Amino acid sequence: MDGAKVRIGSIVILLLVILLIGTLVFHSLEQWSLLDSFYFTSTTLMTIGYGDLVPTHNASKLATVAFALSGVAIFFYGLGIIAGYYIQKGQQFEEYETAKIKEIVSNMSLPFKRKKSLKK
Repeated sequence: MDGAKVRIGSIVILLLVILLIGTLVFHSLEQWSLLDSFYFTSTTLMTIGYGDLVPTHNASKLATVAFALSGVAIFFYGLGIIAGYYIQKGQQFEEYETAKIKEIVSNMSLPFKRKKSLKK
């Protein structure tokens, strides 16, 4: 469990670093404001791409491709880790509840149980 939390934290930090780097790269290459650069980087990484800001330099276009590919890959990797974490927690809860029910049933004394008859 703790390993998954560390991986989730690492993915979040990595995505924030990619957002920061993308913001600085587009701010430098396209001379956009920091807000516009952050907006473009985040919409690119989330594969939204409104088209209101468009890279005009070849270096910016290549950076866009690199950020889109790396961001989407990291996002889906992180999503898989998070989904796996919650699936594992759900399975553990189910196992706990099943064991609890089995214990309750095994400790029950049922007065209405019938003995098997040998008659047919």
